[in-house]
Amino acid sequence: TLVRGLADLGPLHDLIRSVLNDRGEVLDSASPELQSIRRERNEVHGRLQQRMESLVRSPAVRGALQDAIVTLRAGRYVLPVRSEARSAVPGIVHDTSASGATIYVEPMAVVDLGNRWRELEAQERHEIERILREITEAVGDAADDLDEAVGRLAHLDLALAKAQLAEELDAKELAVRGRDVPWLVDTPAELHLVDARHPLLDGEVVPVTIEAGGSARALLITGPNTGGKTVALKTAGLLCVMALAGLPVPADAGSRVPVYDAVFADIGDEQSIEQSLSTFSGHITAIIDILERADAGSLVLLDELGAGTDPTEGAVLAIAIVERLVEAGVTLIATTHHSELKLYAHNHADVANASVEFDIETLAPTYHLRIGIPGQSNALAIATRLGMPGEVIDAAGAGLSSEQRDLETVLADLRNQLAAAEDRAERAASERDAAEALRLDLQQQLSTLAEESAQLRSDAQDRVREEVRDAERLLQRVRREVESARLEQAAEDLERARQAAAALAPDPPPEAPSPAPSTAETLPTPEVGARVWLRGVSVPGEALSLPNETGEFEVQLGALRTRVRLPQVERMETADGEVALPIATPPMPEAPEEVEVRGRRIEEGLVVVESFIDDASRAGRERVRIIHGRGTGAMRQAVRGLLDDHPLVVKYEGGGSREGGEGVTIAYLAGAP
Repeated sequence: TLVRGLADLGPLHDLIRSVLNDRGEVLDSASPELQSIRRERNEVHGRLQQRMESLVRSPAVRGALQDAIVTLRAGRYVLPVRSEARSAVPGIVHDTSASGATIYVEPMAVVDLGNRWRELEAQERHEIERILREITEAVGDAADDLDEAVGRLAHLDLALAKAQLAEELDAKELAVRGRDVPWLVDTPAELHLVDARHPLLDGEVVPVTIEAGGSARALLITGPNTGGKTVALKTAGLLCVMALAGLPVPADAGSRVPVYDAVFADIGDEQSIEQSLSTFSGHITAIIDILERADAGSLVLLDELGAGTDPTEGAVLAIAIVERLVEAGVTLIATTHHSELKLYAHNHADVANASVEFDIETLAPTYHLRIGIPGQSNALAIATRLGMPGEVIDAAGAGLSSEQRDLETVLADLRNQLAAAEDRAERAASERDAAEALRLDLQQQLSTLAEESAQLRSDAQDRVREEVRDAERLLQRVRREVESARLEQAAEDLERARQAAAALAPDPPPEAPSPAPSTAETLPTPEVGARVWLRGVSVPGEALSLPNETGEFEVQLGALRTRVRLPQVERMETADGEVALPIATPPMPEAPEEVEVRGRRIEEGLVVVESFIDDASRAGRERVRIIHGRGTGAMRQAVRGLLDDHPLVVKYEGGGSREGGEGVTIAYLAGAP
């Protein structure tokens, strides 16, 4: 968005780069005229230097020189001539030394070269001025575009700098749920910083969570010295100012920062010798200014409130200051050591206590900030750990009032109870996380088992369907084999019976020749229930169905149920005992010479191939083509596996080059009946 729509300043950039080098000097190639001038100038300058050096080496001139050198005066090459030998070097005097002992003379022999050199330098200046004017005009024409580009690049530079700062501070998006939830809110509102870190601290920084300006307008932080009270105070103020300046804030999501009109702070020692101010006076002067200017839209930060004077008076003064600021509606965060302020915060709902922890065993602060619990100074405990004599500690303890001792005892009990509660909450959270992890793991296992079960059911169904198909194919094959075997056996029995009858019967008289049997005539259509005799079978059968369009119908031969064709029926007897007259024979069933199973599933393709072979065999075909395609070879392998076991297939082979190659299988069938 920042760079979209910017004018193309590439031509201007190229123009400037073609004229100026990185040091801002005009290049020789800036114009042909400048290149020519500089070439001639360099040549003239070289000749001029050579001529001057030859004069210096000349015996006639060398004796008159103060020093055997060539120098410049007023842009002209001169020789330092002794004043008493002035006549030895004819030329133009351009300067004299302060003592008058040396005269700087341009020899007449080089005056013309010097003049030409100066002329060329003047031409060079004029040409450079002309070139720079042209560039300046081009820059002026693009002034508006340049101004817009500079402004956008400034925004881009700021955005990149903020991004780099955010990376260094590990500052993240502060919105709770997406970018639509604002974390900058209008005042009056609660300041809520979650796990805030001071941006200037290095190393392992202990984050603090700060709440102020809500139901409790003021937050009073107490605790021992070096415990982190002032750091927490500065963290709150600095992060608020950074947020209002649009900078990334090192805090976690859920933080909210009100848009304050002003941020006032009184932090550190305000002692000033020049202004005759003590520490207390310096603090009071700053606080007076804050009381006059702070309002409901202000954040006020006060460090060591009520310190630097008599503890009793300082405490009551601090309470009065807090009351005044709370009445004005400001958001106040203050640090203090006064126990009276702890009690005041405990007894007023609009003021909250907070404390920084201190480890008595290690005498080291933990820097953890606790909201709602006042802090302890732990002065006597720290002194005891450091080796203060016991009688001194006892005397100091006896000097404490009973209220003070009771307060310290109550605070200690509260801290112990809070620590125990936090420990229980931490264990409960850990157990809750473990239970949630276990629930998710069990849910994942159940999902995996459900998927595996569904897969097993699917695989089992596939296997059952495949086994059913195999059983059906096997049943068809067995039925065909049984059918063929029984027909062959019946034909053999009939032939033996005929031979036996012929042997017993007398020779028949000669008969008149009968006409050749017509293949165009056969018995009429058998009815259901009619008795039929098949050629070559001595046992009659019962018609179970009417013939279809190809002349096939079902016949029950004893225990065998099979399909036959009308041409196989030798004679027929109806249910009332009458023999039907012959009728026209229906044509032989037709079957194509080839079948295509490309693109079909293997199971479906095998059923089509098996049906096709049966039809082709009954139609009397001896050679058929099965088009299965090349592909992965799975269909070809399945088809040829079927042909290996098929009783009607004599042999098979791959198609020729003109018949489709390995994408086609040629099957040879047994002779049609």
